[in-house]
Amino acid sequence: MVNTKKTTISACMIVKNEEALLPTCLKSIKDAVDEIVIVDTGSTDNTVAIAKSFGARVYYHPWNDSFSEARNHSLSYASGDWVLQIDADEELEQADIPMLQQAINSTQHNGVVIAILSTINDNLHKFYNTRIFRRGKAFYQDIIHEQIIVEGERLPTEIRLYHHGYNLDRETMRRKWELTTCLLKKQISQNKHHGFAWFNLIRNFRTQELFHDGIKAGEEALKLITPDNNVRHYTMIMYETANCYLHANAPAKTRELCNAALSALSKRGHTPENIDIVFTLACAHLMEGSYRIAIDYFNRYLSLREWYLKNMHTTSLMIDTLGYDYAAYNGIGYCFEQLGQTQTAVSHLQRAITINPKYLTAYKNLSLCHCSLKNDTDAINVLLQAIQEDVADNDVLLEVGKLYIMQESYEKAIPFLEALLKRRPDDKNALMIIAQCYERLGHVEAAMVGYKAALEGH
Repeated sequence: MVNTKKTTISACMIVKNEEALLPTCLKSIKDAVDEIVIVDTGSTDNTVAIAKSFGARVYYHPWNDSFSEARNHSLSYASGDWVLQIDADEELEQADIPMLQQAINSTQHNGVVIAILSTINDNLHKFYNTRIFRRGKAFYQDIIHEQIIVEGERLPTEIRLYHHGYNLDRETMRRKWELTTCLLKKQISQNKHHGFAWFNLIRNFRTQELFHDGIKAGEEALKLITPDNNVRHYTMIMYETANCYLHANAPAKTRELCNAALSALSKRGHTPENIDIVFTLACAHLMEGSYRIAIDYFNRYLSLREWYLKNMHTTSLMIDTLGYDYAAYNGIGYCFEQLGQTQTAVSHLQRAITINPKYLTAYKNLSLCHCSLKNDTDAINVLLQAIQEDVADNDVLLEVGKLYIMQESYEKAIPFLEALLKRRPDDKNALMIIAQCYERLGHVEAAMVGYKAALEGH
């Protein structure tokens, strides 16, 4: 049933000193919403002026160490039928505005689940979250990593929101993580049995690559949060702790925790299997070199994903890996390559890139497959695609240069080696290689400059 009455939507935001990213955010939503409501919690830069220049209504509330409090304030000022909750470091995909308008005309749902595409360590990851909801049918809880509580069912969609907040400079990210850690520890000090806070604290450590701190926090949390008192939070904590073990190169311990979590869920009749745990098990088996078992778990994950996508509107679980289908295909491709089934590997890696053209790891693995098949030109073209997608790192530039040299295409190799040297001017290996290219091309003086620079370390 579709509502024929004009449905309105308010964008609700909380901000503090967001002048760098706010214009991009507001530009992305100005034609998608009927009003912009902003709660400022103490900006000292041009944030408020920027907000008002886009016609936003700005309200002021002091920061009380609670994201939920600030968000709920913003909801109280909204007048639209629906609310879009967006942050200053996010951007709405313009092509999806018609999909958004269609979603809010549904009379059967009070919430809309959308896809969050977040750049983390220069790779694009996909998550799903409820960011659109009917006004008066939802509120936020928890002081940090706040959760939206929506009354009624939610509509799953592929409306895209790009999150840029995890790909900032090192110092900005350090301050951000320190604030988050402080607030999470405060929340736990107020209630040591707050499972969701423990889960986010462990995740916070993992994101900062403080894996041993995450393991320590996880082990402490699991003494308090058990499957008997809260199986949902217990599973989430097991998942994050297992991931810390995985990143600390302890796949056996990872498997132990994951299997314990699946066993606890099975004993309590929870079906289907937890998708996050299954994905992590696949990664652990891959790390151990159990490639056929890893392929089985990745395929189990992909099957589970289909079920979760169809039933997203009924589950209250926070699912981390729902958008990781590209990573699963990459994992399967890597495993098949290790098993010597390179052609099969190629098809899976190509699918991973099709799903997520910003996933650098798949490009690297696919290029290696082509090299194994003696298809150097295909290997080059794969890496050139990564460069075109603007996800290439220094290793890609160096590998393209080397592959062109193998084809004796020295002139083609030089621009990529020069691009690498602009990023890493003291790379002796790159200096030697580019000097050899100039020598082969007969540019002796240029070659001598390169050799001298490599030998002197400049």
